[in-house]
Amino acid sequence: MRSLTLVYIVIAVLSQAQQLEVKTHPKTKLKAIVIDSFIITDYKYSEVSEFLENKAYVAQGGLYAYINKAGEELTPHVFVEATNFKNGYALVGDSFNRSLINDKMHLLLPLIFAKVRRPHFGLILVQSHEGKWGAYDTLGNKKVPLVYDLPPYIVSLDKIIVRQGEKYGVINDCNEIVYNCTYQYITAQGMAYKRGKYIQLF
Repeated sequence: MRSLTLVYIVIAVLSQAQQLEVKTHPKTKLKAIVIDSFIITDYKYSEVSEFLENKAYVAQGGLYAYINKAGEELTPHVFVEATNFKNGYALVGDSFNRSLINDKMHLLLPLIFAKVRRPHFGLILVQSHEGKWGAYDTLGNKKVPLVYDLPPYIVSLDKIIVRQGEKYGVINDCNEIVYNCTYQYITAQGMAYKRGKYIQLF
């Protein structure tokens, strides 16, 4: 009996779920957002992404903003690049630089980086325009300076594999050296190679 009641509840919820779609104006080709057959925005967007985590990015005049499912704009149209939200974060950029915003629409990092990656173990990997990599935390604090040749490989917060001067080493999330950059290679399993010998570091 309880399972039958649960089925009825699920059916009732699904029957009341809002039907959201994007309509394109036949003449202007601009897009509007429609919920349950009601147009909730004007035909004003040149692009509307899918809604992920209850947000979508929209383009107007060559610039992107974010909106919610009510059609309310959460940011102004200021981004040249925008991506969908994933796990609470989205990558954004202008013509030259990249950054990251959270689901509260706060820019987490200065808009100065060539590349930015979504957080992993709470660290955001960033690349300078000179090609060097480092990391910030999700509060915007620099944790690893931008001095490494490749994106740091985060095994855990106390084991981050880095490469500097074509040699590999291991640091922690405070950039404290665990193993100096003297190895020709280090695997994610902690196996290092140096001068023809393999060494298990961790």
